[in-house]
Amino acid sequence: MRFSGRWGRRIIRAIAIMNILMVAFGGYVAAKGAAPIIARVHNSPTEPYVRQAYFVSTFVDAGCLIMLVVGAVYLLRLNRLGLRICNFVFAIEVAWFLGSAWIALALGMSGRWGLLGQSIGAAGGIGSLGTTPQIITGYPVLALIFLNLARGGFLDSG
Repeated sequence: MRFSGRWGRRIIRAIAIMNILMVAFGGYVAAKGAAPIIARVHNSPTEPYVRQAYFVSTFVDAGCLIMLVVGAVYLLRLNRLGLRICNFVFAIEVAWFLGSAWIALALGMSGRWGLLGQSIGAAGGIGSLGTTPQIITGYPVLALIFLNLARGGFLDSG
């Protein structure tokens, strides 16, 4: 089942609007939580790199949110570059979510890198606030499916 023509364009633009709404909500959540989190997160003997892991996670989230807005602008214009950007960003978000959990588990169970794994795991719940609304709702996967089914709706779909 593919969507093309009018329906494809409607779906593409609806996803562009959802991208902007998800970024606005995720950005608000991340910004509201940043100051209290930064004030309270300190490295400890059991989690010596939690602050650094928090900052890395937050910067990756911020990059994803910024690129999602850029992708939304191209989607609103029905430009295929928006599809490429969104495919890339959604894949990164899913991989980051799954990868950070697996890396924290794998490193946490190893002897030599255990403290790094524990730090990554501890930062996992507080460092990805910007993309958490998307992950909770399954939005990256759903948007990937619908965007790619609506490929025929792009103006430059030649």
